Amino acid sequence: MADIDHEQRAEFENFVSAQGDRLLHAAYGMCGDWQHAEDLVQQVLLKVASRWSRITDNPGGYAYRCLARANIDRWRMLRRRPEIITDPTVITVVRPRGDRPPSDVDDRLTVIDALRALPPRQRAIVVLRYLQDLSEADTAHALGISVGAVKSGGARGLARLRTANPSPFQEVER
Repeated sequence: MADIDHEQRAEFENFVSAQGDRLLHAAYGMCGDWQHAEDLVQQVLLKVASRWSRITDNPGGYAYRCLARANIDRWRMLRRRPEIITDPTVITVVRPRGDRPPSDVDDRLTVIDALRALPPRQRAIVVLRYLQDLSEADTAHALGISVGAVKSGGARGLARLRTANPSPFQEVER
């Protein structure tokens, strides 16, 4: 960011303030892990910052496209070289107090598990379209695919989610 002026730096900082949380939640929806989501967002923000002067027309779309691609790259790398956890005590699941977690927590965990089962592109479509509430055109632009691919990928993704566990996915349809 050393090669941009003070005004562009301020614009970029405003963009990060306005879109940072949305990008983080989208990344989490795509990868299902907060630490990886934070890494993805940092990677994307570095790329956006380095090209800030050239992407002024739609920096959000560019950021979402970079995010989806970075997640797919991460997924491909992990597929070739999976992470191996050597100490099973490292894994902890945080549950609310009480005998049974509230149903909204159950639904969130179910949605996250179901999203993890989707292929990366379908997962990106579902997250951007239905969880981030982007339009079909904005989702298509962010992912660099056609609107028809967003429609069919979204429909297939939702169908897979409904067959995995129908209860949390009843009112997702638009």
